[in-house]
Amino acid sequence: MLAGVPLFAGLDEGARNELADAFAPRHFVDGEALLVQNERAEGLYLIEQGRVDIGKRLPGGGLALLAQVGPGEVIGDMTLIGRDIRRSAMGIARGPVSSWYMGADQFRAALSQLHPASLQLQGALGRLVAGRVANKTRDIAAMLAETPGSFTPRPQRALAPVAEEDFAAEAFLAKLPCCAAMTPGQRRAFWDAGARIDVPADHDLATVGAASDALWLVVRGAVRSALPHKDGVYQLTVTGPGQLTGLAPLLLAAPHDRLLRTSEQATLLAFDRATFAEMLGTGDALSREIAASVNADLVTALDALDQVEARILAMRRGHAVAA
Repeated sequence: MLAGVPLFAGLDEGARNELADAFAPRHFVDGEALLVQNERAEGLYLIEQGRVDIGKRLPGGGLALLAQVGPGEVIGDMTLIGRDIRRSAMGIARGPVSSWYMGADQFRAALSQLHPASLQLQGALGRLVAGRVANKTRDIAAMLAETPGSFTPRPQRALAPVAEEDFAAEAFLAKLPCCAAMTPGQRRAFWDAGARIDVPADHDLATVGAASDALWLVVRGAVRSALPHKDGVYQLTVTGPGQLTGLAPLLLAAPHDRLLRTSEQATLLAFDRATFAEMLGTGDALSREIAASVNADLVTALDALDQVEARILAMRRGHAVAA
C-alpha cells in the first residue's frame, strides 16, 4: 500500500518496509472521528477501506466539507511536520473505515534509520502540502467567481515609504522562529545566500500568472496573499516575520496563483530558485533546518486557507454538511 501513496512512493523497497513495520491496524464505525479539530496531532492514517469526510467545524454546529478521502489515501500527515501540531480539521468516518495508523514518534524513530531517505521524504512531504495549498487556492478562487457580489474587496492603497533610521536586519535574524535553532554560522550562511530588499507598503512581489522564480523570507513587516476581486483584492493569508512566502509555486515549479503584496513597509530576504533548491538539497544541518521551516510554513498557509474556505462556506450554509 505504501508503494501506491505519493508521499512514500519515491522510497526504495527497504525504506518502505522499515516504515511499514511502524503501522498498526485501526477500525472506525460510521460517524466516528479519526481526526478531531484543534486536538494535538499524534499520528497519521492510511485508509485501506471506506470513506472519510474532512471538514471544518462551523459556528453554531455542522461541518463545512473540505474534502473526501478513500482507499490508498493518507490523512493526518501534517503531524509529520513537527511536534505540537494541532489538527486543523475534522475527519469523520462515513460508513465503516479500515485504516493503518502510525504515530509520529514511531515515524521519527523509523526515519532515524533511513538517513539517505529522510531528506527525500521531507522534500516529498513539502511538495505534497504545496500541492494542497495550490488546490485550495484554486477552490477559493472558484467560490469567489461564482458569487462575485457577495464579498467586499480590499482596495489597494498608495502609501509612501516611511523614512527611518537604519534597521540592522542581519542581527534581527536570530530572533526569528525559523532561525532560532540555527548556529551563528548557519544564520550567516543563510543570510549571505539571499538578497536583502526593503519595500514600501502595498508593493507587489508577485502577481497571478507570473513566473515563480524567487521566494522571500519576511524579516520585518508583513506580506499578504490575495486573489484579484472586482476593483480590489480578496485577502487569503498574512505572512509575518520569520515566515517564507511564495513557497508553493516555487516547489511545484508553477506560476504564481495568488497576488503577493506587502501590507506594510517590509524588510525581506529574497532567494532565487536555484539558490534555494541548492540549500534544500545539500542534506547538511542547515538544509534540514530550512526544510523544517518550509514544511511548517506550508502547513500554516494551508490551515489559513482552510479557514478562509470554511468562512465562505459558512456564509453559504446550504452547502454545509451536518456532522
